[in-house]
Amino acid sequence: MAALQHVKRVWTNFLSQGGYDAHALSGLKLVSATKGSCLCELDVAPQHLNRLGGCHGGLLSTIVDVGGSLAIAAEDMHATGVSTDLNVSFVSGAKLGDKLSINSRCDKVGGTLAYTTVEISVGDKIVALGRHTKFVRLAHKANKERKLDGQA
Repeated sequence: MAALQHVKRVWTNFLSQGGYDAHALSGLKLVSATKGSCLCELDVAPQHLNRLGGCHGGLLSTIVDVGGSLAIAAEDMHATGVSTDLNVSFVSGAKLGDKLSINSRCDKVGGTLAYTTVEISVGDKIVALGRHTKFVRLAHKANKERKLDGQA
């Protein structure tokens, strides 16, 4: 339970900073977290759709970004670093009303980089697979000071 509470604290901080995460993913729900991994859910709403009525690739990319960050937070990191690389493979679609299940895993936190994997699915159907690399050297310093991203 400690990992879940910590990740919720980090996510609440992300949302309190405003900006794109708060705008695009305000409905994201943290379901569970253990060391280095977390499970989230998001109901696909009208603002998440592209012009053809499917879940927008930009939203799925944002989910990979945030999901990777939350998996790093689940490693007991208070700050989660900055993105250096993001890769998303769009496997199938999602539509209005679908519940996205977001499984995020931190594969490794090193002294300079952290590597994460994110799987987005609807039921048994994989919607997108993502990999996210983050620069965490400065985040380690913030972690020692127990500062969350955005705190001075």
